[in-house]
Amino acid sequence: MGKFQTLLAPLKRKLFLEGFLQSLVKFWLAASVVGLAVVLLSKIIFIPDAVKLVLGAFGIAFLFAVGFTVIKRPKLQETAAAADALGGQERMITALELLQKQEPSKMEKMAIEDGIAVGGKVDFAKAYQLRLPKKLFLWMLLLIILTMATGFLPSPREEKAELYAKAKLEQVEKVIKDVQKEESLSAEEKKLLQKEMKKLSKELKRVASKEDGEAAVQKEQQELKKLEKDSVSKDLKQLAEDFAKQELTAPLAVAAEQGDAKAIEEAMAKLQEQLQQLTKEQLAALGKQMGAAAAQMSNEDLAKALEQLSEAMENGTVSAELLDQLSEQMVAQSAQNAELREALQNANQALGDANAQTPQAGQGEGQGQGQGEGQGQGQGAGQGAGGAGGSGNGRGSGHIDGEEIFTRNAADKADYDTQVNGTKNEGGDTSLTEQKMIGDEGERLPYEQVFHSYQNDAMKALEEQDTPYGMRQLVSDYFSTLEK
Repeated sequence: MGKFQTLLAPLKRKLFLEGFLQSLVKFWLAASVVGLAVVLLSKIIFIPDAVKLVLGAFGIAFLFAVGFTVIKRPKLQETAAAADALGGQERMITALELLQKQEPSKMEKMAIEDGIAVGGKVDFAKAYQLRLPKKLFLWMLLLIILTMATGFLPSPREEKAELYAKAKLEQVEKVIKDVQKEESLSAEEKKLLQKEMKKLSKELKRVASKEDGEAAVQKEQQELKKLEKDSVSKDLKQLAEDFAKQELTAPLAVAAEQGDAKAIEEAMAKLQEQLQQLTKEQLAALGKQMGAAAAQMSNEDLAKALEQLSEAMENGTVSAELLDQLSEQMVAQSAQNAELREALQNANQALGDANAQTPQAGQGEGQGQGQGEGQGQGQGAGQGAGGAGGSGNGRGSGHIDGEEIFTRNAADKADYDTQVNGTKNEGGDTSLTEQKMIGDEGERLPYEQVFHSYQNDAMKALEEQDTPYGMRQLVSDYFSTLEK
């Protein structure tokens, strides 16, 4: 049997190839129909992965053809019958049947040898001509050509989206290259940044409009900001949470949350000036806050610096040396993942710069003034005009020295009587509505003591909402301007 099978093996392989090609034509014909439908649809509605879908259909069809051919592969009996049709004159099928007997007779053995002898003289594989479904093959070629031709039709994707995505993708590639060149970053940090950029790249290739592209960039900017925030050490995050509870230490809380060494030093210097104006009771209360924070620190040196400062404050004394010691420990903590934060900031800045709108000529002017009753009032007016070159002028004034404003718990101004005047009716009378507001009355405090409470609440509200990163940065810059 082994010699007989070897004799028919070339023909069997050719039959297998013929079955595969026939199946492939049939399955690819079906894939061509699907591909043409997808491409046509992509010219009506934007399908970002239309090409991949078409190629995927052909790939799946190829796998189906392979699987179907393996299942329907030619048996030895079919091969023997095909050999007989090529000149075997039924000797091959007869030899196969006799070989399957356990004890063939002498005459049967002679018939087997005769069949093998004939098979050795004829090259069945060479003599066999492959048969393909020509009509199906031509239909398949026609559909493939139509699919390729349809691909040149205009896409429903907005031209602005094309230009925006192209510009952004170039910027993303630049960021990836800059990250690769950055020697201060570890392999894991580089991988993290590259992963984020590739994710944005994938999204940009799929956007159908410029607005969708801008939303994708803003979403990625928020994600980069989140990674930047998460990279800050656990102790600094805890300190930021504790310091945010007091208006006096709120600037230090912001600096600690960002892991910004320079901002920490500036906030600590400002705190040192303000501590000189506190009473012993206020200083002791702040000392208790420092002590509570020290108990939650995992770094021993930072905990020790907080404890020593806490003891000094509760005793009514505080030295610049202790404040400098705390500042040094916080700055040391800010060095953790500092290179990663800088890289994240650079990437965010790059995306923000590339997101700038094309300058357009325009001008506008306006003025306004307002005043309110209470312990402070102010007014201002300004005007400006700008075009492609950019020019303008204006004047105004912020809060006045010593101005007092309500604390945050007085936002609703409870117990504050208000009245609303209505319009005059036909008789000339005017309706009047009086109402007492809800909430806590709160108190009025100096502007500097309340400002950071408003700032922190505003930034926290923006983080909890799905607010574009650029808008969050604009609000942050606005409060920074007010602080100066």
